[in-house]
Amino acid sequence: MVSHENEVMILLGVAAVILLASINSFTNLPTWISILVVIVVGVLVPQFISRRNK
Repeated sequence: MVSHENEVMILLGVAAVILLASINSFTNLPTWISILVVIVVGVLVPQFISRRNK
């Protein structure tokens, strides 16, 4: 059985990849913005959620 923490990390990791593909395909934003979005959504938000639930 998958824990709640792992579910959140998987969900936000998939969301980060989808956002990255969308940003690169549909906008003309600089690369650093795409990297920033992936870091925030895929790394920082899951850590914040897991620390808040403890």
